[in-house]
Amino acid sequence: MNFLNLAMLGGLAAGAIPLIIHLFHKSRFKVVQWGAMHLLSAVLRTNQKRLKIEQWILLAIRCAIPLLLALMMARPMWQGAAGLLGERPTATAVVLDNSYSMEAGHAGTSNFSLARDETQRLVGNLRRGSEAYIFLMGEDTGLLDEPTRDLTRVTQALSKAGCGYGMARVPRALEQVAGTLAKMTEATRQVVMLTDFQRVSFPRTEDEALGQALKRLRKLPAPPTITLWDVGVEAKENVAVESVEFSKLMVGIGQKVQLRANLHNFGDSARPDLRVTMKVDGREQGTSQVSLGAKSQGQVLFSHVFDRAGSHVVEISTEADAVNADNSYLASIPVREQLEVLLVDGSPGATPDDLKSATGFARIALSPFTAGKVEQADLIETTVVAATDLRASQIAGAAVVVLANVATLGDAPLKALEEFVGQGGGLLVFPGEGSDAAWWNGPFAKVAPLPLGARAGDLKEGAPTMGVLSQRFEHPALEMFNDPRNGSLAELALKSWFQLKPPATTGHPTDPLVMARLANGEPFLAEKPFGKGRVIACATALDSSWSNLPTRPVYVPLVQRLCVSLASNVYPPRNLRVGEPLVAFLPADAAGKTAKLTLPDTSTVDVPVVSQGARGVVEYKLTQRPGLYTLLPTDGPPVHFAINADRAESDLERLSPSEIQAMAKSHGLQLVHSAAEFKALENVQRYGHELWRWTLLGLLALLFAELLLQQKFARGGARS
Repeated sequence: MNFLNLAMLGGLAAGAIPLIIHLFHKSRFKVVQWGAMHLLSAVLRTNQKRLKIEQWILLAIRCAIPLLLALMMARPMWQGAAGLLGERPTATAVVLDNSYSMEAGHAGTSNFSLARDETQRLVGNLRRGSEAYIFLMGEDTGLLDEPTRDLTRVTQALSKAGCGYGMARVPRALEQVAGTLAKMTEATRQVVMLTDFQRVSFPRTEDEALGQALKRLRKLPAPPTITLWDVGVEAKENVAVESVEFSKLMVGIGQKVQLRANLHNFGDSARPDLRVTMKVDGREQGTSQVSLGAKSQGQVLFSHVFDRAGSHVVEISTEADAVNADNSYLASIPVREQLEVLLVDGSPGATPDDLKSATGFARIALSPFTAGKVEQADLIETTVVAATDLRASQIAGAAVVVLANVATLGDAPLKALEEFVGQGGGLLVFPGEGSDAAWWNGPFAKVAPLPLGARAGDLKEGAPTMGVLSQRFEHPALEMFNDPRNGSLAELALKSWFQLKPPATTGHPTDPLVMARLANGEPFLAEKPFGKGRVIACATALDSSWSNLPTRPVYVPLVQRLCVSLASNVYPPRNLRVGEPLVAFLPADAAGKTAKLTLPDTSTVDVPVVSQGARGVVEYKLTQRPGLYTLLPTDGPPVHFAINADRAESDLERLSPSEIQAMAKSHGLQLVHSAAEFKALENVQRYGHELWRWTLLGLLALLFAELLLQQKFARGGARS
């Protein structure tokens, strides 16, 4: 038993007042001799015992009335053994939602500001010696590295915390808090989650995962109380720039690039004439307008020509609203001066200018301006080498290697090719008349996407041909052919081809992928990851000996996009989501040095350059804050990485009050909506349930009982 107003227990002394009054009146009785007294002796003896009992009952009730009044004013509380821990320090873990939806709010005050202020007050009210730990859901990390008893340090760190980060993943947050709470030492523990109850953060698909996380918390040796705190004020109106797409897989100097911004109005109000702006390297390069209806999507197209090679940053933004994190979208675009493609020709006696060679048409398709002697730069620079003259040094200097009608390779070139692909290079393979199936399925099998089967088809004039299946392509290299204006692979007619054996699907990431199929269902193009690189194989020849491929309009874009797609793997992605590690490849001589990385808040960190094969590699994993990360190597130009938050948080719809209540009830969680509710709940959890209401009822009952019994006893005495 605990008392919130302990001083009021002094009122218990008032319970002695009725007894004092009783004794005082008893001492004033005066004995008067009366002659007829003996006539009443029999009656007195009969009722004496009853009168004493009645007087003692009334006295007990009158003494109990001030006692109950004092108890009521002292506000007694009871929670069994937990009451004994009421004044002890606690271990408190706060799960604070700082995902970017928390930027929304009302009257200029964000939901995050409310949540942060309440968290500071909560920490400030903890008993001296308590442990505190704050987990930031949007950043998926703790505010401080470890729990601490320095509560002032916690509140100071909270004052600097902000929102606008990634998504709120509730089960994951509770799992991590459970691990931290297990390290805390205080026996009295509580977990408090402050969130806006955004619907996307509490999907039904994660209900089981949420239950498992709560189960882990409750299985701790000292299980905590778990409270959900609703700090959300729904603000539905929000427009987001969801993504930015480029018309080219790889951009070169002087090439016109189209950028398509996808916008989404999540609000209930239409947004006519919404202004959208494009900036390139911090300078405004174009504006446009788009009208978005309520809960609708739209697109805006921009174009730009880059006049210099290097790393460039494009930012497409729209008008400001309650959520800043999704009002703009950053994109890092590396502009290449040239892309080195090594064409390995297996035709006997072939020369680079011979169209009858296996690589003759491909050389023109990959570098059309150079082949046509036009004063315009090609993105791709080709080098042709005979398979018999291939050297490891030639492979190392390329971004993509193309094998065309190569029968075999020597041990040294094959080993160099494996190392090249394993370290991130791209390999494109076309068979031909001279292909050796035994070598392909033997020494080359480790690299080849699919085993090479029997040769099919007939080169005779008038013989039936095989087409390519018309389908929707998912591979980035073939996506452009989903638009008929860019040509169709269904135009191809194959006179001869090799049967690539279909892959066995195991669900593993290294499984080969069939990119396109022939009309009979056999693979036409297949891809397989190998180490950090990729290999693509085609079923037919690269030249015109087996098909009409070089004579069709799709030939140039197909060969170019296959090479560019493979080359894009040589350079790690620079457009990432929050939480994804950024990786940069640097020259081998940079290994062992330190590069400087500028973060979105303009602070800098030093990151080591480690040696991996023939490269220096930089990796940085702490990318929870969206924005621009700029890597400055010791020697070399800057490299930009654009980190964008997942746009799922842009839909600000909240769970309904009934859904929140049902969710909390189904998982056995306490739910509060204000500091007052939390304080009342905390008092119950810490000290127990207040008993003053029951004490008041008991007091009123005694008052009525005293009145009724007094009247009853008086009437009974009169009758006697």
